[in-house]
Amino acid sequence: MTKTFVLDIKRISFILIALLLSVSAMAQYRSLDQYRFELGVTGGSSFYIGDANPVRPFHRAEVAVGALARYNITPRYTLKAAVTRGEVGGDTRDFGNKYPQDKQLSFHHSFWDMGLNIEFNFMDYGLPPYAHGYRWFSPYIFVGAGLTSFKDEYNNPRMEFNIPWGAGVKFKLWKRYNAGVEWSMHSLFTDDFDSAELSNPYQFKGISSIKNNDKYSIARVFFSIDIFKRKHCRY
Repeated sequence: MTKTFVLDIKRISFILIALLLSVSAMAQYRSLDQYRFELGVTGGSSFYIGDANPVRPFHRAEVAVGALARYNITPRYTLKAAVTRGEVGGDTRDFGNKYPQDKQLSFHHSFWDMGLNIEFNFMDYGLPPYAHGYRWFSPYIFVGAGLTSFKDEYNNPRMEFNIPWGAGVKFKLWKRYNAGVEWSMHSLFTDDFDSAELSNPYQFKGISSIKNNDKYSIARVFFSIDIFKRKHCRY
């Protein structure tokens, strides 16, 4: 038996043991979760980042409201679906930027955002107070995929993909009631969310579309209630 083969066996054994421990820990976590789902409402503000507002957070911020649903996979991992109705606006004159032919443009959009995110809690969250590892709050980060529905300047309906990512903090207020604050950035795959005339207005060649694409951000608070208690929990 060669030394290389022995090393490979050891590596494979280590990986298998690590996987088994991970599955065991996840199973234990699943049994400790008190409730499977959360339903809640959200409220806050939305703003746009793009050619008509390149740098300033919360510039021309508008109201954003919505609803969310969470499926608690473990106390560390949560799958969240959210629907938000918001508004964004911008005006090129706010920053004194010079555009070709001295054009100055403004816009205002209402939009719907629908997203599915995976959240990672930095602390065990959602356990009953008497369970080992219980925490009444936890910061978290998330990333996912989403759709943005809006009407352009010609009143044509549009649907665009976006990548949402961000962070937040959640709190257990009392038994089944949760609250939290969250900030998210939604990176679109288009540069004409504001206006077709602001899509690469300088006509740069070879410009990075990812860097130049429009974005919008949502800062919000949420309140939710836990539903559907897990059966056969071991505490």
